[in-house]
Amino acid sequence: MIKKIILSTLIGTSVFAAHQVEFNLNDKEVEGQVLFDLSKMGVPLEGAYAGARILNGNERNSDKIENISQFKEVSFMLMRPVESVAGLSLGLGIKGVYTKFDGARYSAIPLGLEVKMKLPLATPFPLHVGGALYYAPSDLTFHDGDKYLEVRSYLDAEVIHNGHIEVGYRNIDPDLISHPINSHNVTYNEAFYYGLRLDF
Repeated sequence: MIKKIILSTLIGTSVFAAHQVEFNLNDKEVEGQVLFDLSKMGVPLEGAYAGARILNGNERNSDKIENISQFKEVSFMLMRPVESVAGLSLGLGIKGVYTKFDGARYSAIPLGLEVKMKLPLATPFPLHVGGALYYAPSDLTFHDGDKYLEVRSYLDAEVIHNGHIEVGYRNIDPDLISHPINSHNVTYNEAFYYGLRLDF
């Protein structure tokens, strides 16, 4: 499974000329993401990004889930610098997510906010902190879904030009209409991770 995610991400990077590729790992999981800067592909919209992500969740990082499948995501985001605050960028995004667990199918279209800040510190290499919050109410969840909440935060260091190492935390919480153990509150994934990101 881990090899499939890494290969899929690398293939997507080479075939579709992705502008960013990211791998996040911990002792149980791997997460791969490709991101495309649409302004570099002829789209007249500065700061527009489209992407895809796959996470092979593990039951040990889930709550009230036993049989878990891959978490798949496609996304679109507009991110712009905040002129009044040096180093700060804000983004608004929309995602389509899909997974299966414990016999239930889950999909949602969450909307969210992303933030990234270059720290004004005298360090040997640039440091950034960032995070994201995505939410979908019941009307934007489908199949067996009820609601969706995702929270992410990270710290990254650009150790070489366009090469970043990262530590982060994610919590993906897809509520269900019905569940054999708990009718609503399940956690698909809650974990810390470290990662590598390359910009092109």
